[in-house]
Amino acid sequence: MPTPERTAEDSVSVALYRRFLDAFNAADYDTVAEVIGEDFTDHHPGFEIKGRDDYLAALRGAHAAYGIRGELQEALPVAAGDKVVTRVKLSGTHREAAFGFPATGRAVEWTTTEIWRAEDGRFVERWAQDDLLGLREQVSTEAANLATVQAVSDAVNERRYDDLDELFGPTFRDNNPAWDVSSLDELKVIIKAAHDALDFTVHLDALYPASPDKVIMHITFHGKHIAPFFGQEPDGREVSWTSLEVYRLEDAKVVERWVQADTAGLMRQLDVPLP
Repeated sequence: MPTPERTAEDSVSVALYRRFLDAFNAADYDTVAEVIGEDFTDHHPGFEIKGRDDYLAALRGAHAAYGIRGELQEALPVAAGDKVVTRVKLSGTHREAAFGFPATGRAVEWTTTEIWRAEDGRFVERWAQDDLLGLREQVSTEAANLATVQAVSDAVNERRYDDLDELFGPTFRDNNPAWDVSSLDELKVIIKAAHDALDFTVHLDALYPASPDKVIMHITFHGKHIAPFFGQEPDGREVSWTSLEVYRLEDAKVVERWVQADTAGLMRQLDVPLP
């Protein structure tokens, strides 16, 4: 997007910034090098860049990761004349891994407020405050993954077994000491059988992201023994047990799960003989 129209009131530092931004948006690193001093220092929360070459490398990295462009919102010259304060809206596409998250292809947008100091016709120092938290939220897979696992819990509770098809990937595998199934169809059979015998509902105790592709869920089951289960005839008694589960997701779909459930505790409540 083009920078705002130039005016006669532009200070030298504002004009220099406009030249920088035009070159930045065009990925014209030769022109950027002309407006940045050799000993340029960039002060930025989390890192500090010293030297023009390192700064140019950082710009190339930003272009590669996001196809980044800047739109000038406001440029305010400082009375001393050697500084300009800028507010810029940055936008692009998440094309490479960032913040530990793989590329999503999502459009992203964030803002930055900067102070630039010029000396002898070049910028020699910059201070910046970027909305990196907002950017991280846009590239994060955490929100989508949490929503998927929450939807799994809801579908199981409401016995909407076919709705699980949209939440699991075709290569899904379940790892559980009580069983080891290799498809969602097998898992749905097990869930339905447990529903029929124990008439359970799931209470979600905790749900949180564990890594870029995993979600941890702690749940408590509450039910009633209404049909034969574990070889025991039903007597209508109420039962409860807990489970700690780790879900691995790809493209917001569950592709693998690990389960540690208190199966022994459930069996004890049903008077199943234990070793």
